[in-house]
Amino acid sequence: MPKTIGQLIFFTAVTAWLMVFVMTVYNTVLATGRFTNATFITAFKTMWIEYIIIFLLAFFVSVHIAKFFAFRVVQPGDRPIFIIFAIQTFTVVAQVFFASFLALFHSNEYNADFIPNYIMAYIRNFVMALPIQLFIAGPLARFIFRSIFCRKKE
Repeated sequence: MPKTIGQLIFFTAVTAWLMVFVMTVYNTVLATGRFTNATFITAFKTMWIEYIIIFLLAFFVSVHIAKFFAFRVVQPGDRPIFIIFAIQTFTVVAQVFFASFLALFHSNEYNADFIPNYIMAYIRNFVMALPIQLFIAGPLARFIFRSIFCRKKE
């Protein structure tokens, strides 16, 4: 996929934006107990600090963690789809680890019950983030990337 640093920044930015937006919608619904059209607007307005943090973590930290663990499960010669799924899965594991801290900070749940609150936040976020990344955000980000950077061979 990305061959240059600019392409990698673009791909990471698109993927992070899609994931942060969807997860912000999800966590807004969990926090308010309501899912309306206004939820999308609220999520869009409140996601930007988290987006910047998640993008930076994805670009500088999580991708390295994900590749380290993914290539313990798959080999470079394996089918590309297996490599993609392995990297995506371990990226979600790492990103949810960081994002759950942000979620607790955002909801003011840094208290004596921090560890149980963190575990619950991690589980709630992971259950939603993994299928969204594997089946929606990942394929959509790859489609957008290919549409912009890959020219058809004639």
